[in-house]
Amino acid sequence: MTSSLTARRLATILFADVSGYSRMMRADEERTLVDLRAHLAELVAPVMERFGGRIVKTVGDGVMVEFGSAVEAVRSAVELQRGMAERNEGVPAERRQAFRIGLHLGDVIASDDDVFGDTVNVAARLQGVAEPGAIVLSVSVYEQVRDKLALPFRDLGNRSVKNIDRPVRVYTLDAPALAQGEKAAPRPRGRKRAAVALAGVAAALLVGAGTLAYFSGRFVPAGEEAVASALAPVETGLSVAVLVFANQSGDPAQDYFSDGLTEDITRALGRFKQLTVLSYGAVLPFRGKNVSPQEIGRALRARYIVGGTVRRMGPRVRVTVQLSDAMTGTQLWSEHYDDDLGDIFAVQDRIARRIAGTIATNLQQLAVQESLRKPTDNLDAYDMLLRGRTRAAETTPSGNRAAREMLEKAMVMAPNYADAYAELAGVHFERATFGWSEFVQQDIDTAIRYAQKAIDLDEENVLAHGVLARAYAAIRKYDLAMAESERALEINPSDAEVLRARAAVLLWTGRIEEAIATAEIANRLNPNIGPEAALNLGIAYLLSGRYADAVRLLETVRARFPAYPLLDLPLAGAYAEMGRATDAKEAMDEGRRKNPHLDAASFGTRFQDPALQQRLAASLRKAGLE
Repeated sequence: MTSSLTARRLATILFADVSGYSRMMRADEERTLVDLRAHLAELVAPVMERFGGRIVKTVGDGVMVEFGSAVEAVRSAVELQRGMAERNEGVPAERRQAFRIGLHLGDVIASDDDVFGDTVNVAARLQGVAEPGAIVLSVSVYEQVRDKLALPFRDLGNRSVKNIDRPVRVYTLDAPALAQGEKAAPRPRGRKRAAVALAGVAAALLVGAGTLAYFSGRFVPAGEEAVASALAPVETGLSVAVLVFANQSGDPAQDYFSDGLTEDITRALGRFKQLTVLSYGAVLPFRGKNVSPQEIGRALRARYIVGGTVRRMGPRVRVTVQLSDAMTGTQLWSEHYDDDLGDIFAVQDRIARRIAGTIATNLQQLAVQESLRKPTDNLDAYDMLLRGRTRAAETTPSGNRAAREMLEKAMVMAPNYADAYAELAGVHFERATFGWSEFVQQDIDTAIRYAQKAIDLDEENVLAHGVLARAYAAIRKYDLAMAESERALEINPSDAEVLRARAAVLLWTGRIEEAIATAEIANRLNPNIGPEAALNLGIAYLLSGRYADAVRLLETVRARFPAYPLLDLPLAGAYAEMGRATDAKEAMDEGRRKNPHLDAASFGTRFQDPALQQRLAASLRKAGLE
């Protein structure tokens, strides 16, 4: 969806969703949907109207609302929870729907039909902290209402909120507390917002009936014009369930860590839009049960199963994780992670990101393999995109040309398919920077245009933001490059390619050690490093004096991509700095063969700081390049 940002304003954001909704949908899809429709139309929309809330988005089992008043936002949340408690009286337990509600007050970026910013993100995270039937609010909301509403707030202390630098102090009103305290007096409103809100709720339910459309930590707006279907033209088969990790520490009090890790991995995987990730609540019935992957897969309709164990050993923790094919019961991949226990939440977050990034990489490679086994006369846009991506990965002029043709076909087949535009942007950028283009600036401009189109269709298209980061760095628009790399990292910090784009920007802006650290994290998530990423990291190693690391990396990647035109040059420089003159000469001769017109002064001119380019040129001259 395209949206023009117009203004900033202070707002209180309320998020609410139904606890256990996925489980109820599996048990009785039609009944659950009918019940939810009734709750939204008969309770939620009228309550929001009475207290001056604007329903911004509705989706599947949830709603996002904006308020101008924190007091009215909390009053509406209280009435909503009390109303749900009343509506559940006499209803069988398996059909009772309970909302979890989160509220946060802060600055938002507002458009005609949406709001964005950290305030929205924090409210969404706090909703995830709330127990069924409870309300969780940040300290910014609490400070506005504590002397105005006689409600039994309970201080939960500071909580780490994902993607927010500082912990947030939070307060709760749990279900028993809501049964007492101040009544939220309804206020009649003169405007006819209720009818509009009801229409929006109905439209959202018609668009998303029976589906849980909460992807990558954000709500998909109601009424998006078929973009959602265009983003995933076919069922990809990448459905995954993350089972609750088993606590093997011998101390039940440590269950909180394994439970939290499971939830974090589930949320981190949810940032990868190619994956369909079952909710944490959906897997709870299988906790502690000895059930085969095939049985779990059939019960949850999940193709892949992630399971694991957590063991705390003094000041360290070890996490073991396995990925299995639920159709065959075959274990596809396993790994263990060790970490020091300092800030327990930081460790939990760090391990979750590493696991999610690695699993997503494995699953996406499986999707490519499955696509390539399909007959070529039976392709849809998604499979065409996978084929184009595979040809682009060859890193050859012919592969790049074939990839462009396939991705252009994918765009024709699905004109609103954001990923096709983003992938096409990437291959145009590579054509320009790998030396395969006669019109370098034109290809970079095309890459930027396609990436911006992808973001118009899907503002959170992480690949498009990554391409823009690399392209802006290439044309020395460093502030834009940094902003795009930060946005990509905000959307998905577990994506190896996001981290590699970030590392590229850090390199060219002169933050060498940060570039190395970021690239090394990416390599742990996905060891299959491409030539451009290897070139960037090799140059960073060379500039930091880590010559042996540069040689080890560049030799390995050059053997895999012998046609790539630039790896020989920093490799020759690293050899020269190590005193390996013969190796330096051989590498430089090969570099000259691929780049007959290149000189030392023209290599590395993307650096924002000329001194870094001069240091690099000195190493190349030592290797024999004038």
